Amino acid sequence: MTAGEVIAEEQAVNGMAQQPVAATSRESRRYRPTTLSTEEIRARNADAPHPLDFRQRVDHTHDRIYAWTQSGVQGLDHWAADKDKPLKPVPAAPFRLSVDSGWIKREGGSDFELDMDFDIALKLPNLEERLRIFITSGELDEAPEDVRDQSRLSAGLRYQLFRHLDFDLGVRLDAPPVPFAALKWTEQIDLGSWDFYPFAKIFVETEESVGYAAAATFDRWSGRHLFRTSTYAKWRADRDRTQWSETLIYARALQLIVPDRYGSYPRANDIGHGYGLRLLASGETGRSIDRYEAGIFYRRPTRLRWLYWSVEPMVRWSREYDWNADPGVRLGLEALFWDLARSGR
Repeated sequence: MTAGEVIAEEQAVNGMAQQPVAATSRESRRYRPTTLSTEEIRARNADAPHPLDFRQRVDHTHDRIYAWTQSGVQGLDHWAADKDKPLKPVPAAPFRLSVDSGWIKREGGSDFELDMDFDIALKLPNLEERLRIFITSGELDEAPEDVRDQSRLSAGLRYQLFRHLDFDLGVRLDAPPVPFAALKWTEQIDLGSWDFYPFAKIFVETEESVGYAAAATFDRWSGRHLFRTSTYAKWRADRDRTQWSETLIYARALQLIVPDRYGSYPRANDIGHGYGLRLLASGETGRSIDRYEAGIFYRRPTRLRWLYWSVEPMVRWSREYDWNADPGVRLGLEALFWDLARSGR
C-alpha cells in the first residue's frame, strides 16, 4: 500500500473533511487545510443540524469558534479592499492550537516545562494577492527546540516575493515590543524514492541581532514506514557560534498533517497518527556535542478527529549534567481549526 492510499483509507474511515492534494501526487501523504472560502465555511456552519449529544456539542463549539474567526477574516479583507472593484472570495484562514509539556527527572530534582503554541495566517486577496497577516508563538529561527518556559506571540505581514520565498516584517509582543524582519525559502523536492525539504532563513531582530538558519530534511517511504533524517544549523551575530542538531526518526505513520513550521519535521509533530523512534544529537557550537536524546513517541487523533494527543517517553544525556541518563516524558495536545467538524444537512 502506498502512502497516498493510506491517506485515502484513513480519510474514508474517519470521514475527515480536510482536502488532500491529488492522489497521484507525492504530496498526498499529508492532510492539508480546507480550500473553502470564509463565506462557504459560515454558510455550512449555519446549515449544520442541532447537536444531540455531548460529542456533537463539542464539535458544534469547535465549528462556532472556527466560523466566528472566518467572519472576522472576511470583514478585515472587505474593510481594506478597494471599494471600486468587485470583491474576491476570501480563502479560509486555518489555525491550530497546541499545548506541550515536558518533564525530566534529574539528580536532586526535576525540570517541568509548559509551552502553548498558536499559529494563523490570513490571506487577504482584496487587499493584495500575495499579502498575509500572521500571528504565531513560534520562534523566529523555527528551530526544532524542546518546549519552552514561555510562549511569546509575534504578529506581522508576510509577502510572497516569489514562489517558496517569503518576506516577513513584524513585531514580537513583549515589553517593550521587539521588531523583526526575515526572508525565508522552503520547498518540497521529489528525488524519486526520497522527499527533500530544504530550508533557509535570514532574520534580524532588535533584541537578538542578525542571524541565519538552514536545514535539510530527507524522507524515505516504504509503504507506511517512514525513515527521516533532519539536519539543522543556526548562527547569530551576538553569539558568534553555530548551534546545530541532527535527528533520526523511524516511524510507522498512518496519517500526516502539513507542518505549521519547519521545526515540526525533526520533532515528528507532522505525524498525526503513528508511532516510532526518535534519536537526537545537538551542540551549542559546531565543534561540540552537548546532548543526546532517545524517545519513543505515539500520536493519534481522538474520536473528535480535529483533536490530537501525543506521548513520548524519553531519556536524555547532557554534558551540563555529567552525561547522566535522565528519564523524562513529553505530552502534547493539539486542536486543528481547519474545517467544520460536522457537515450540514
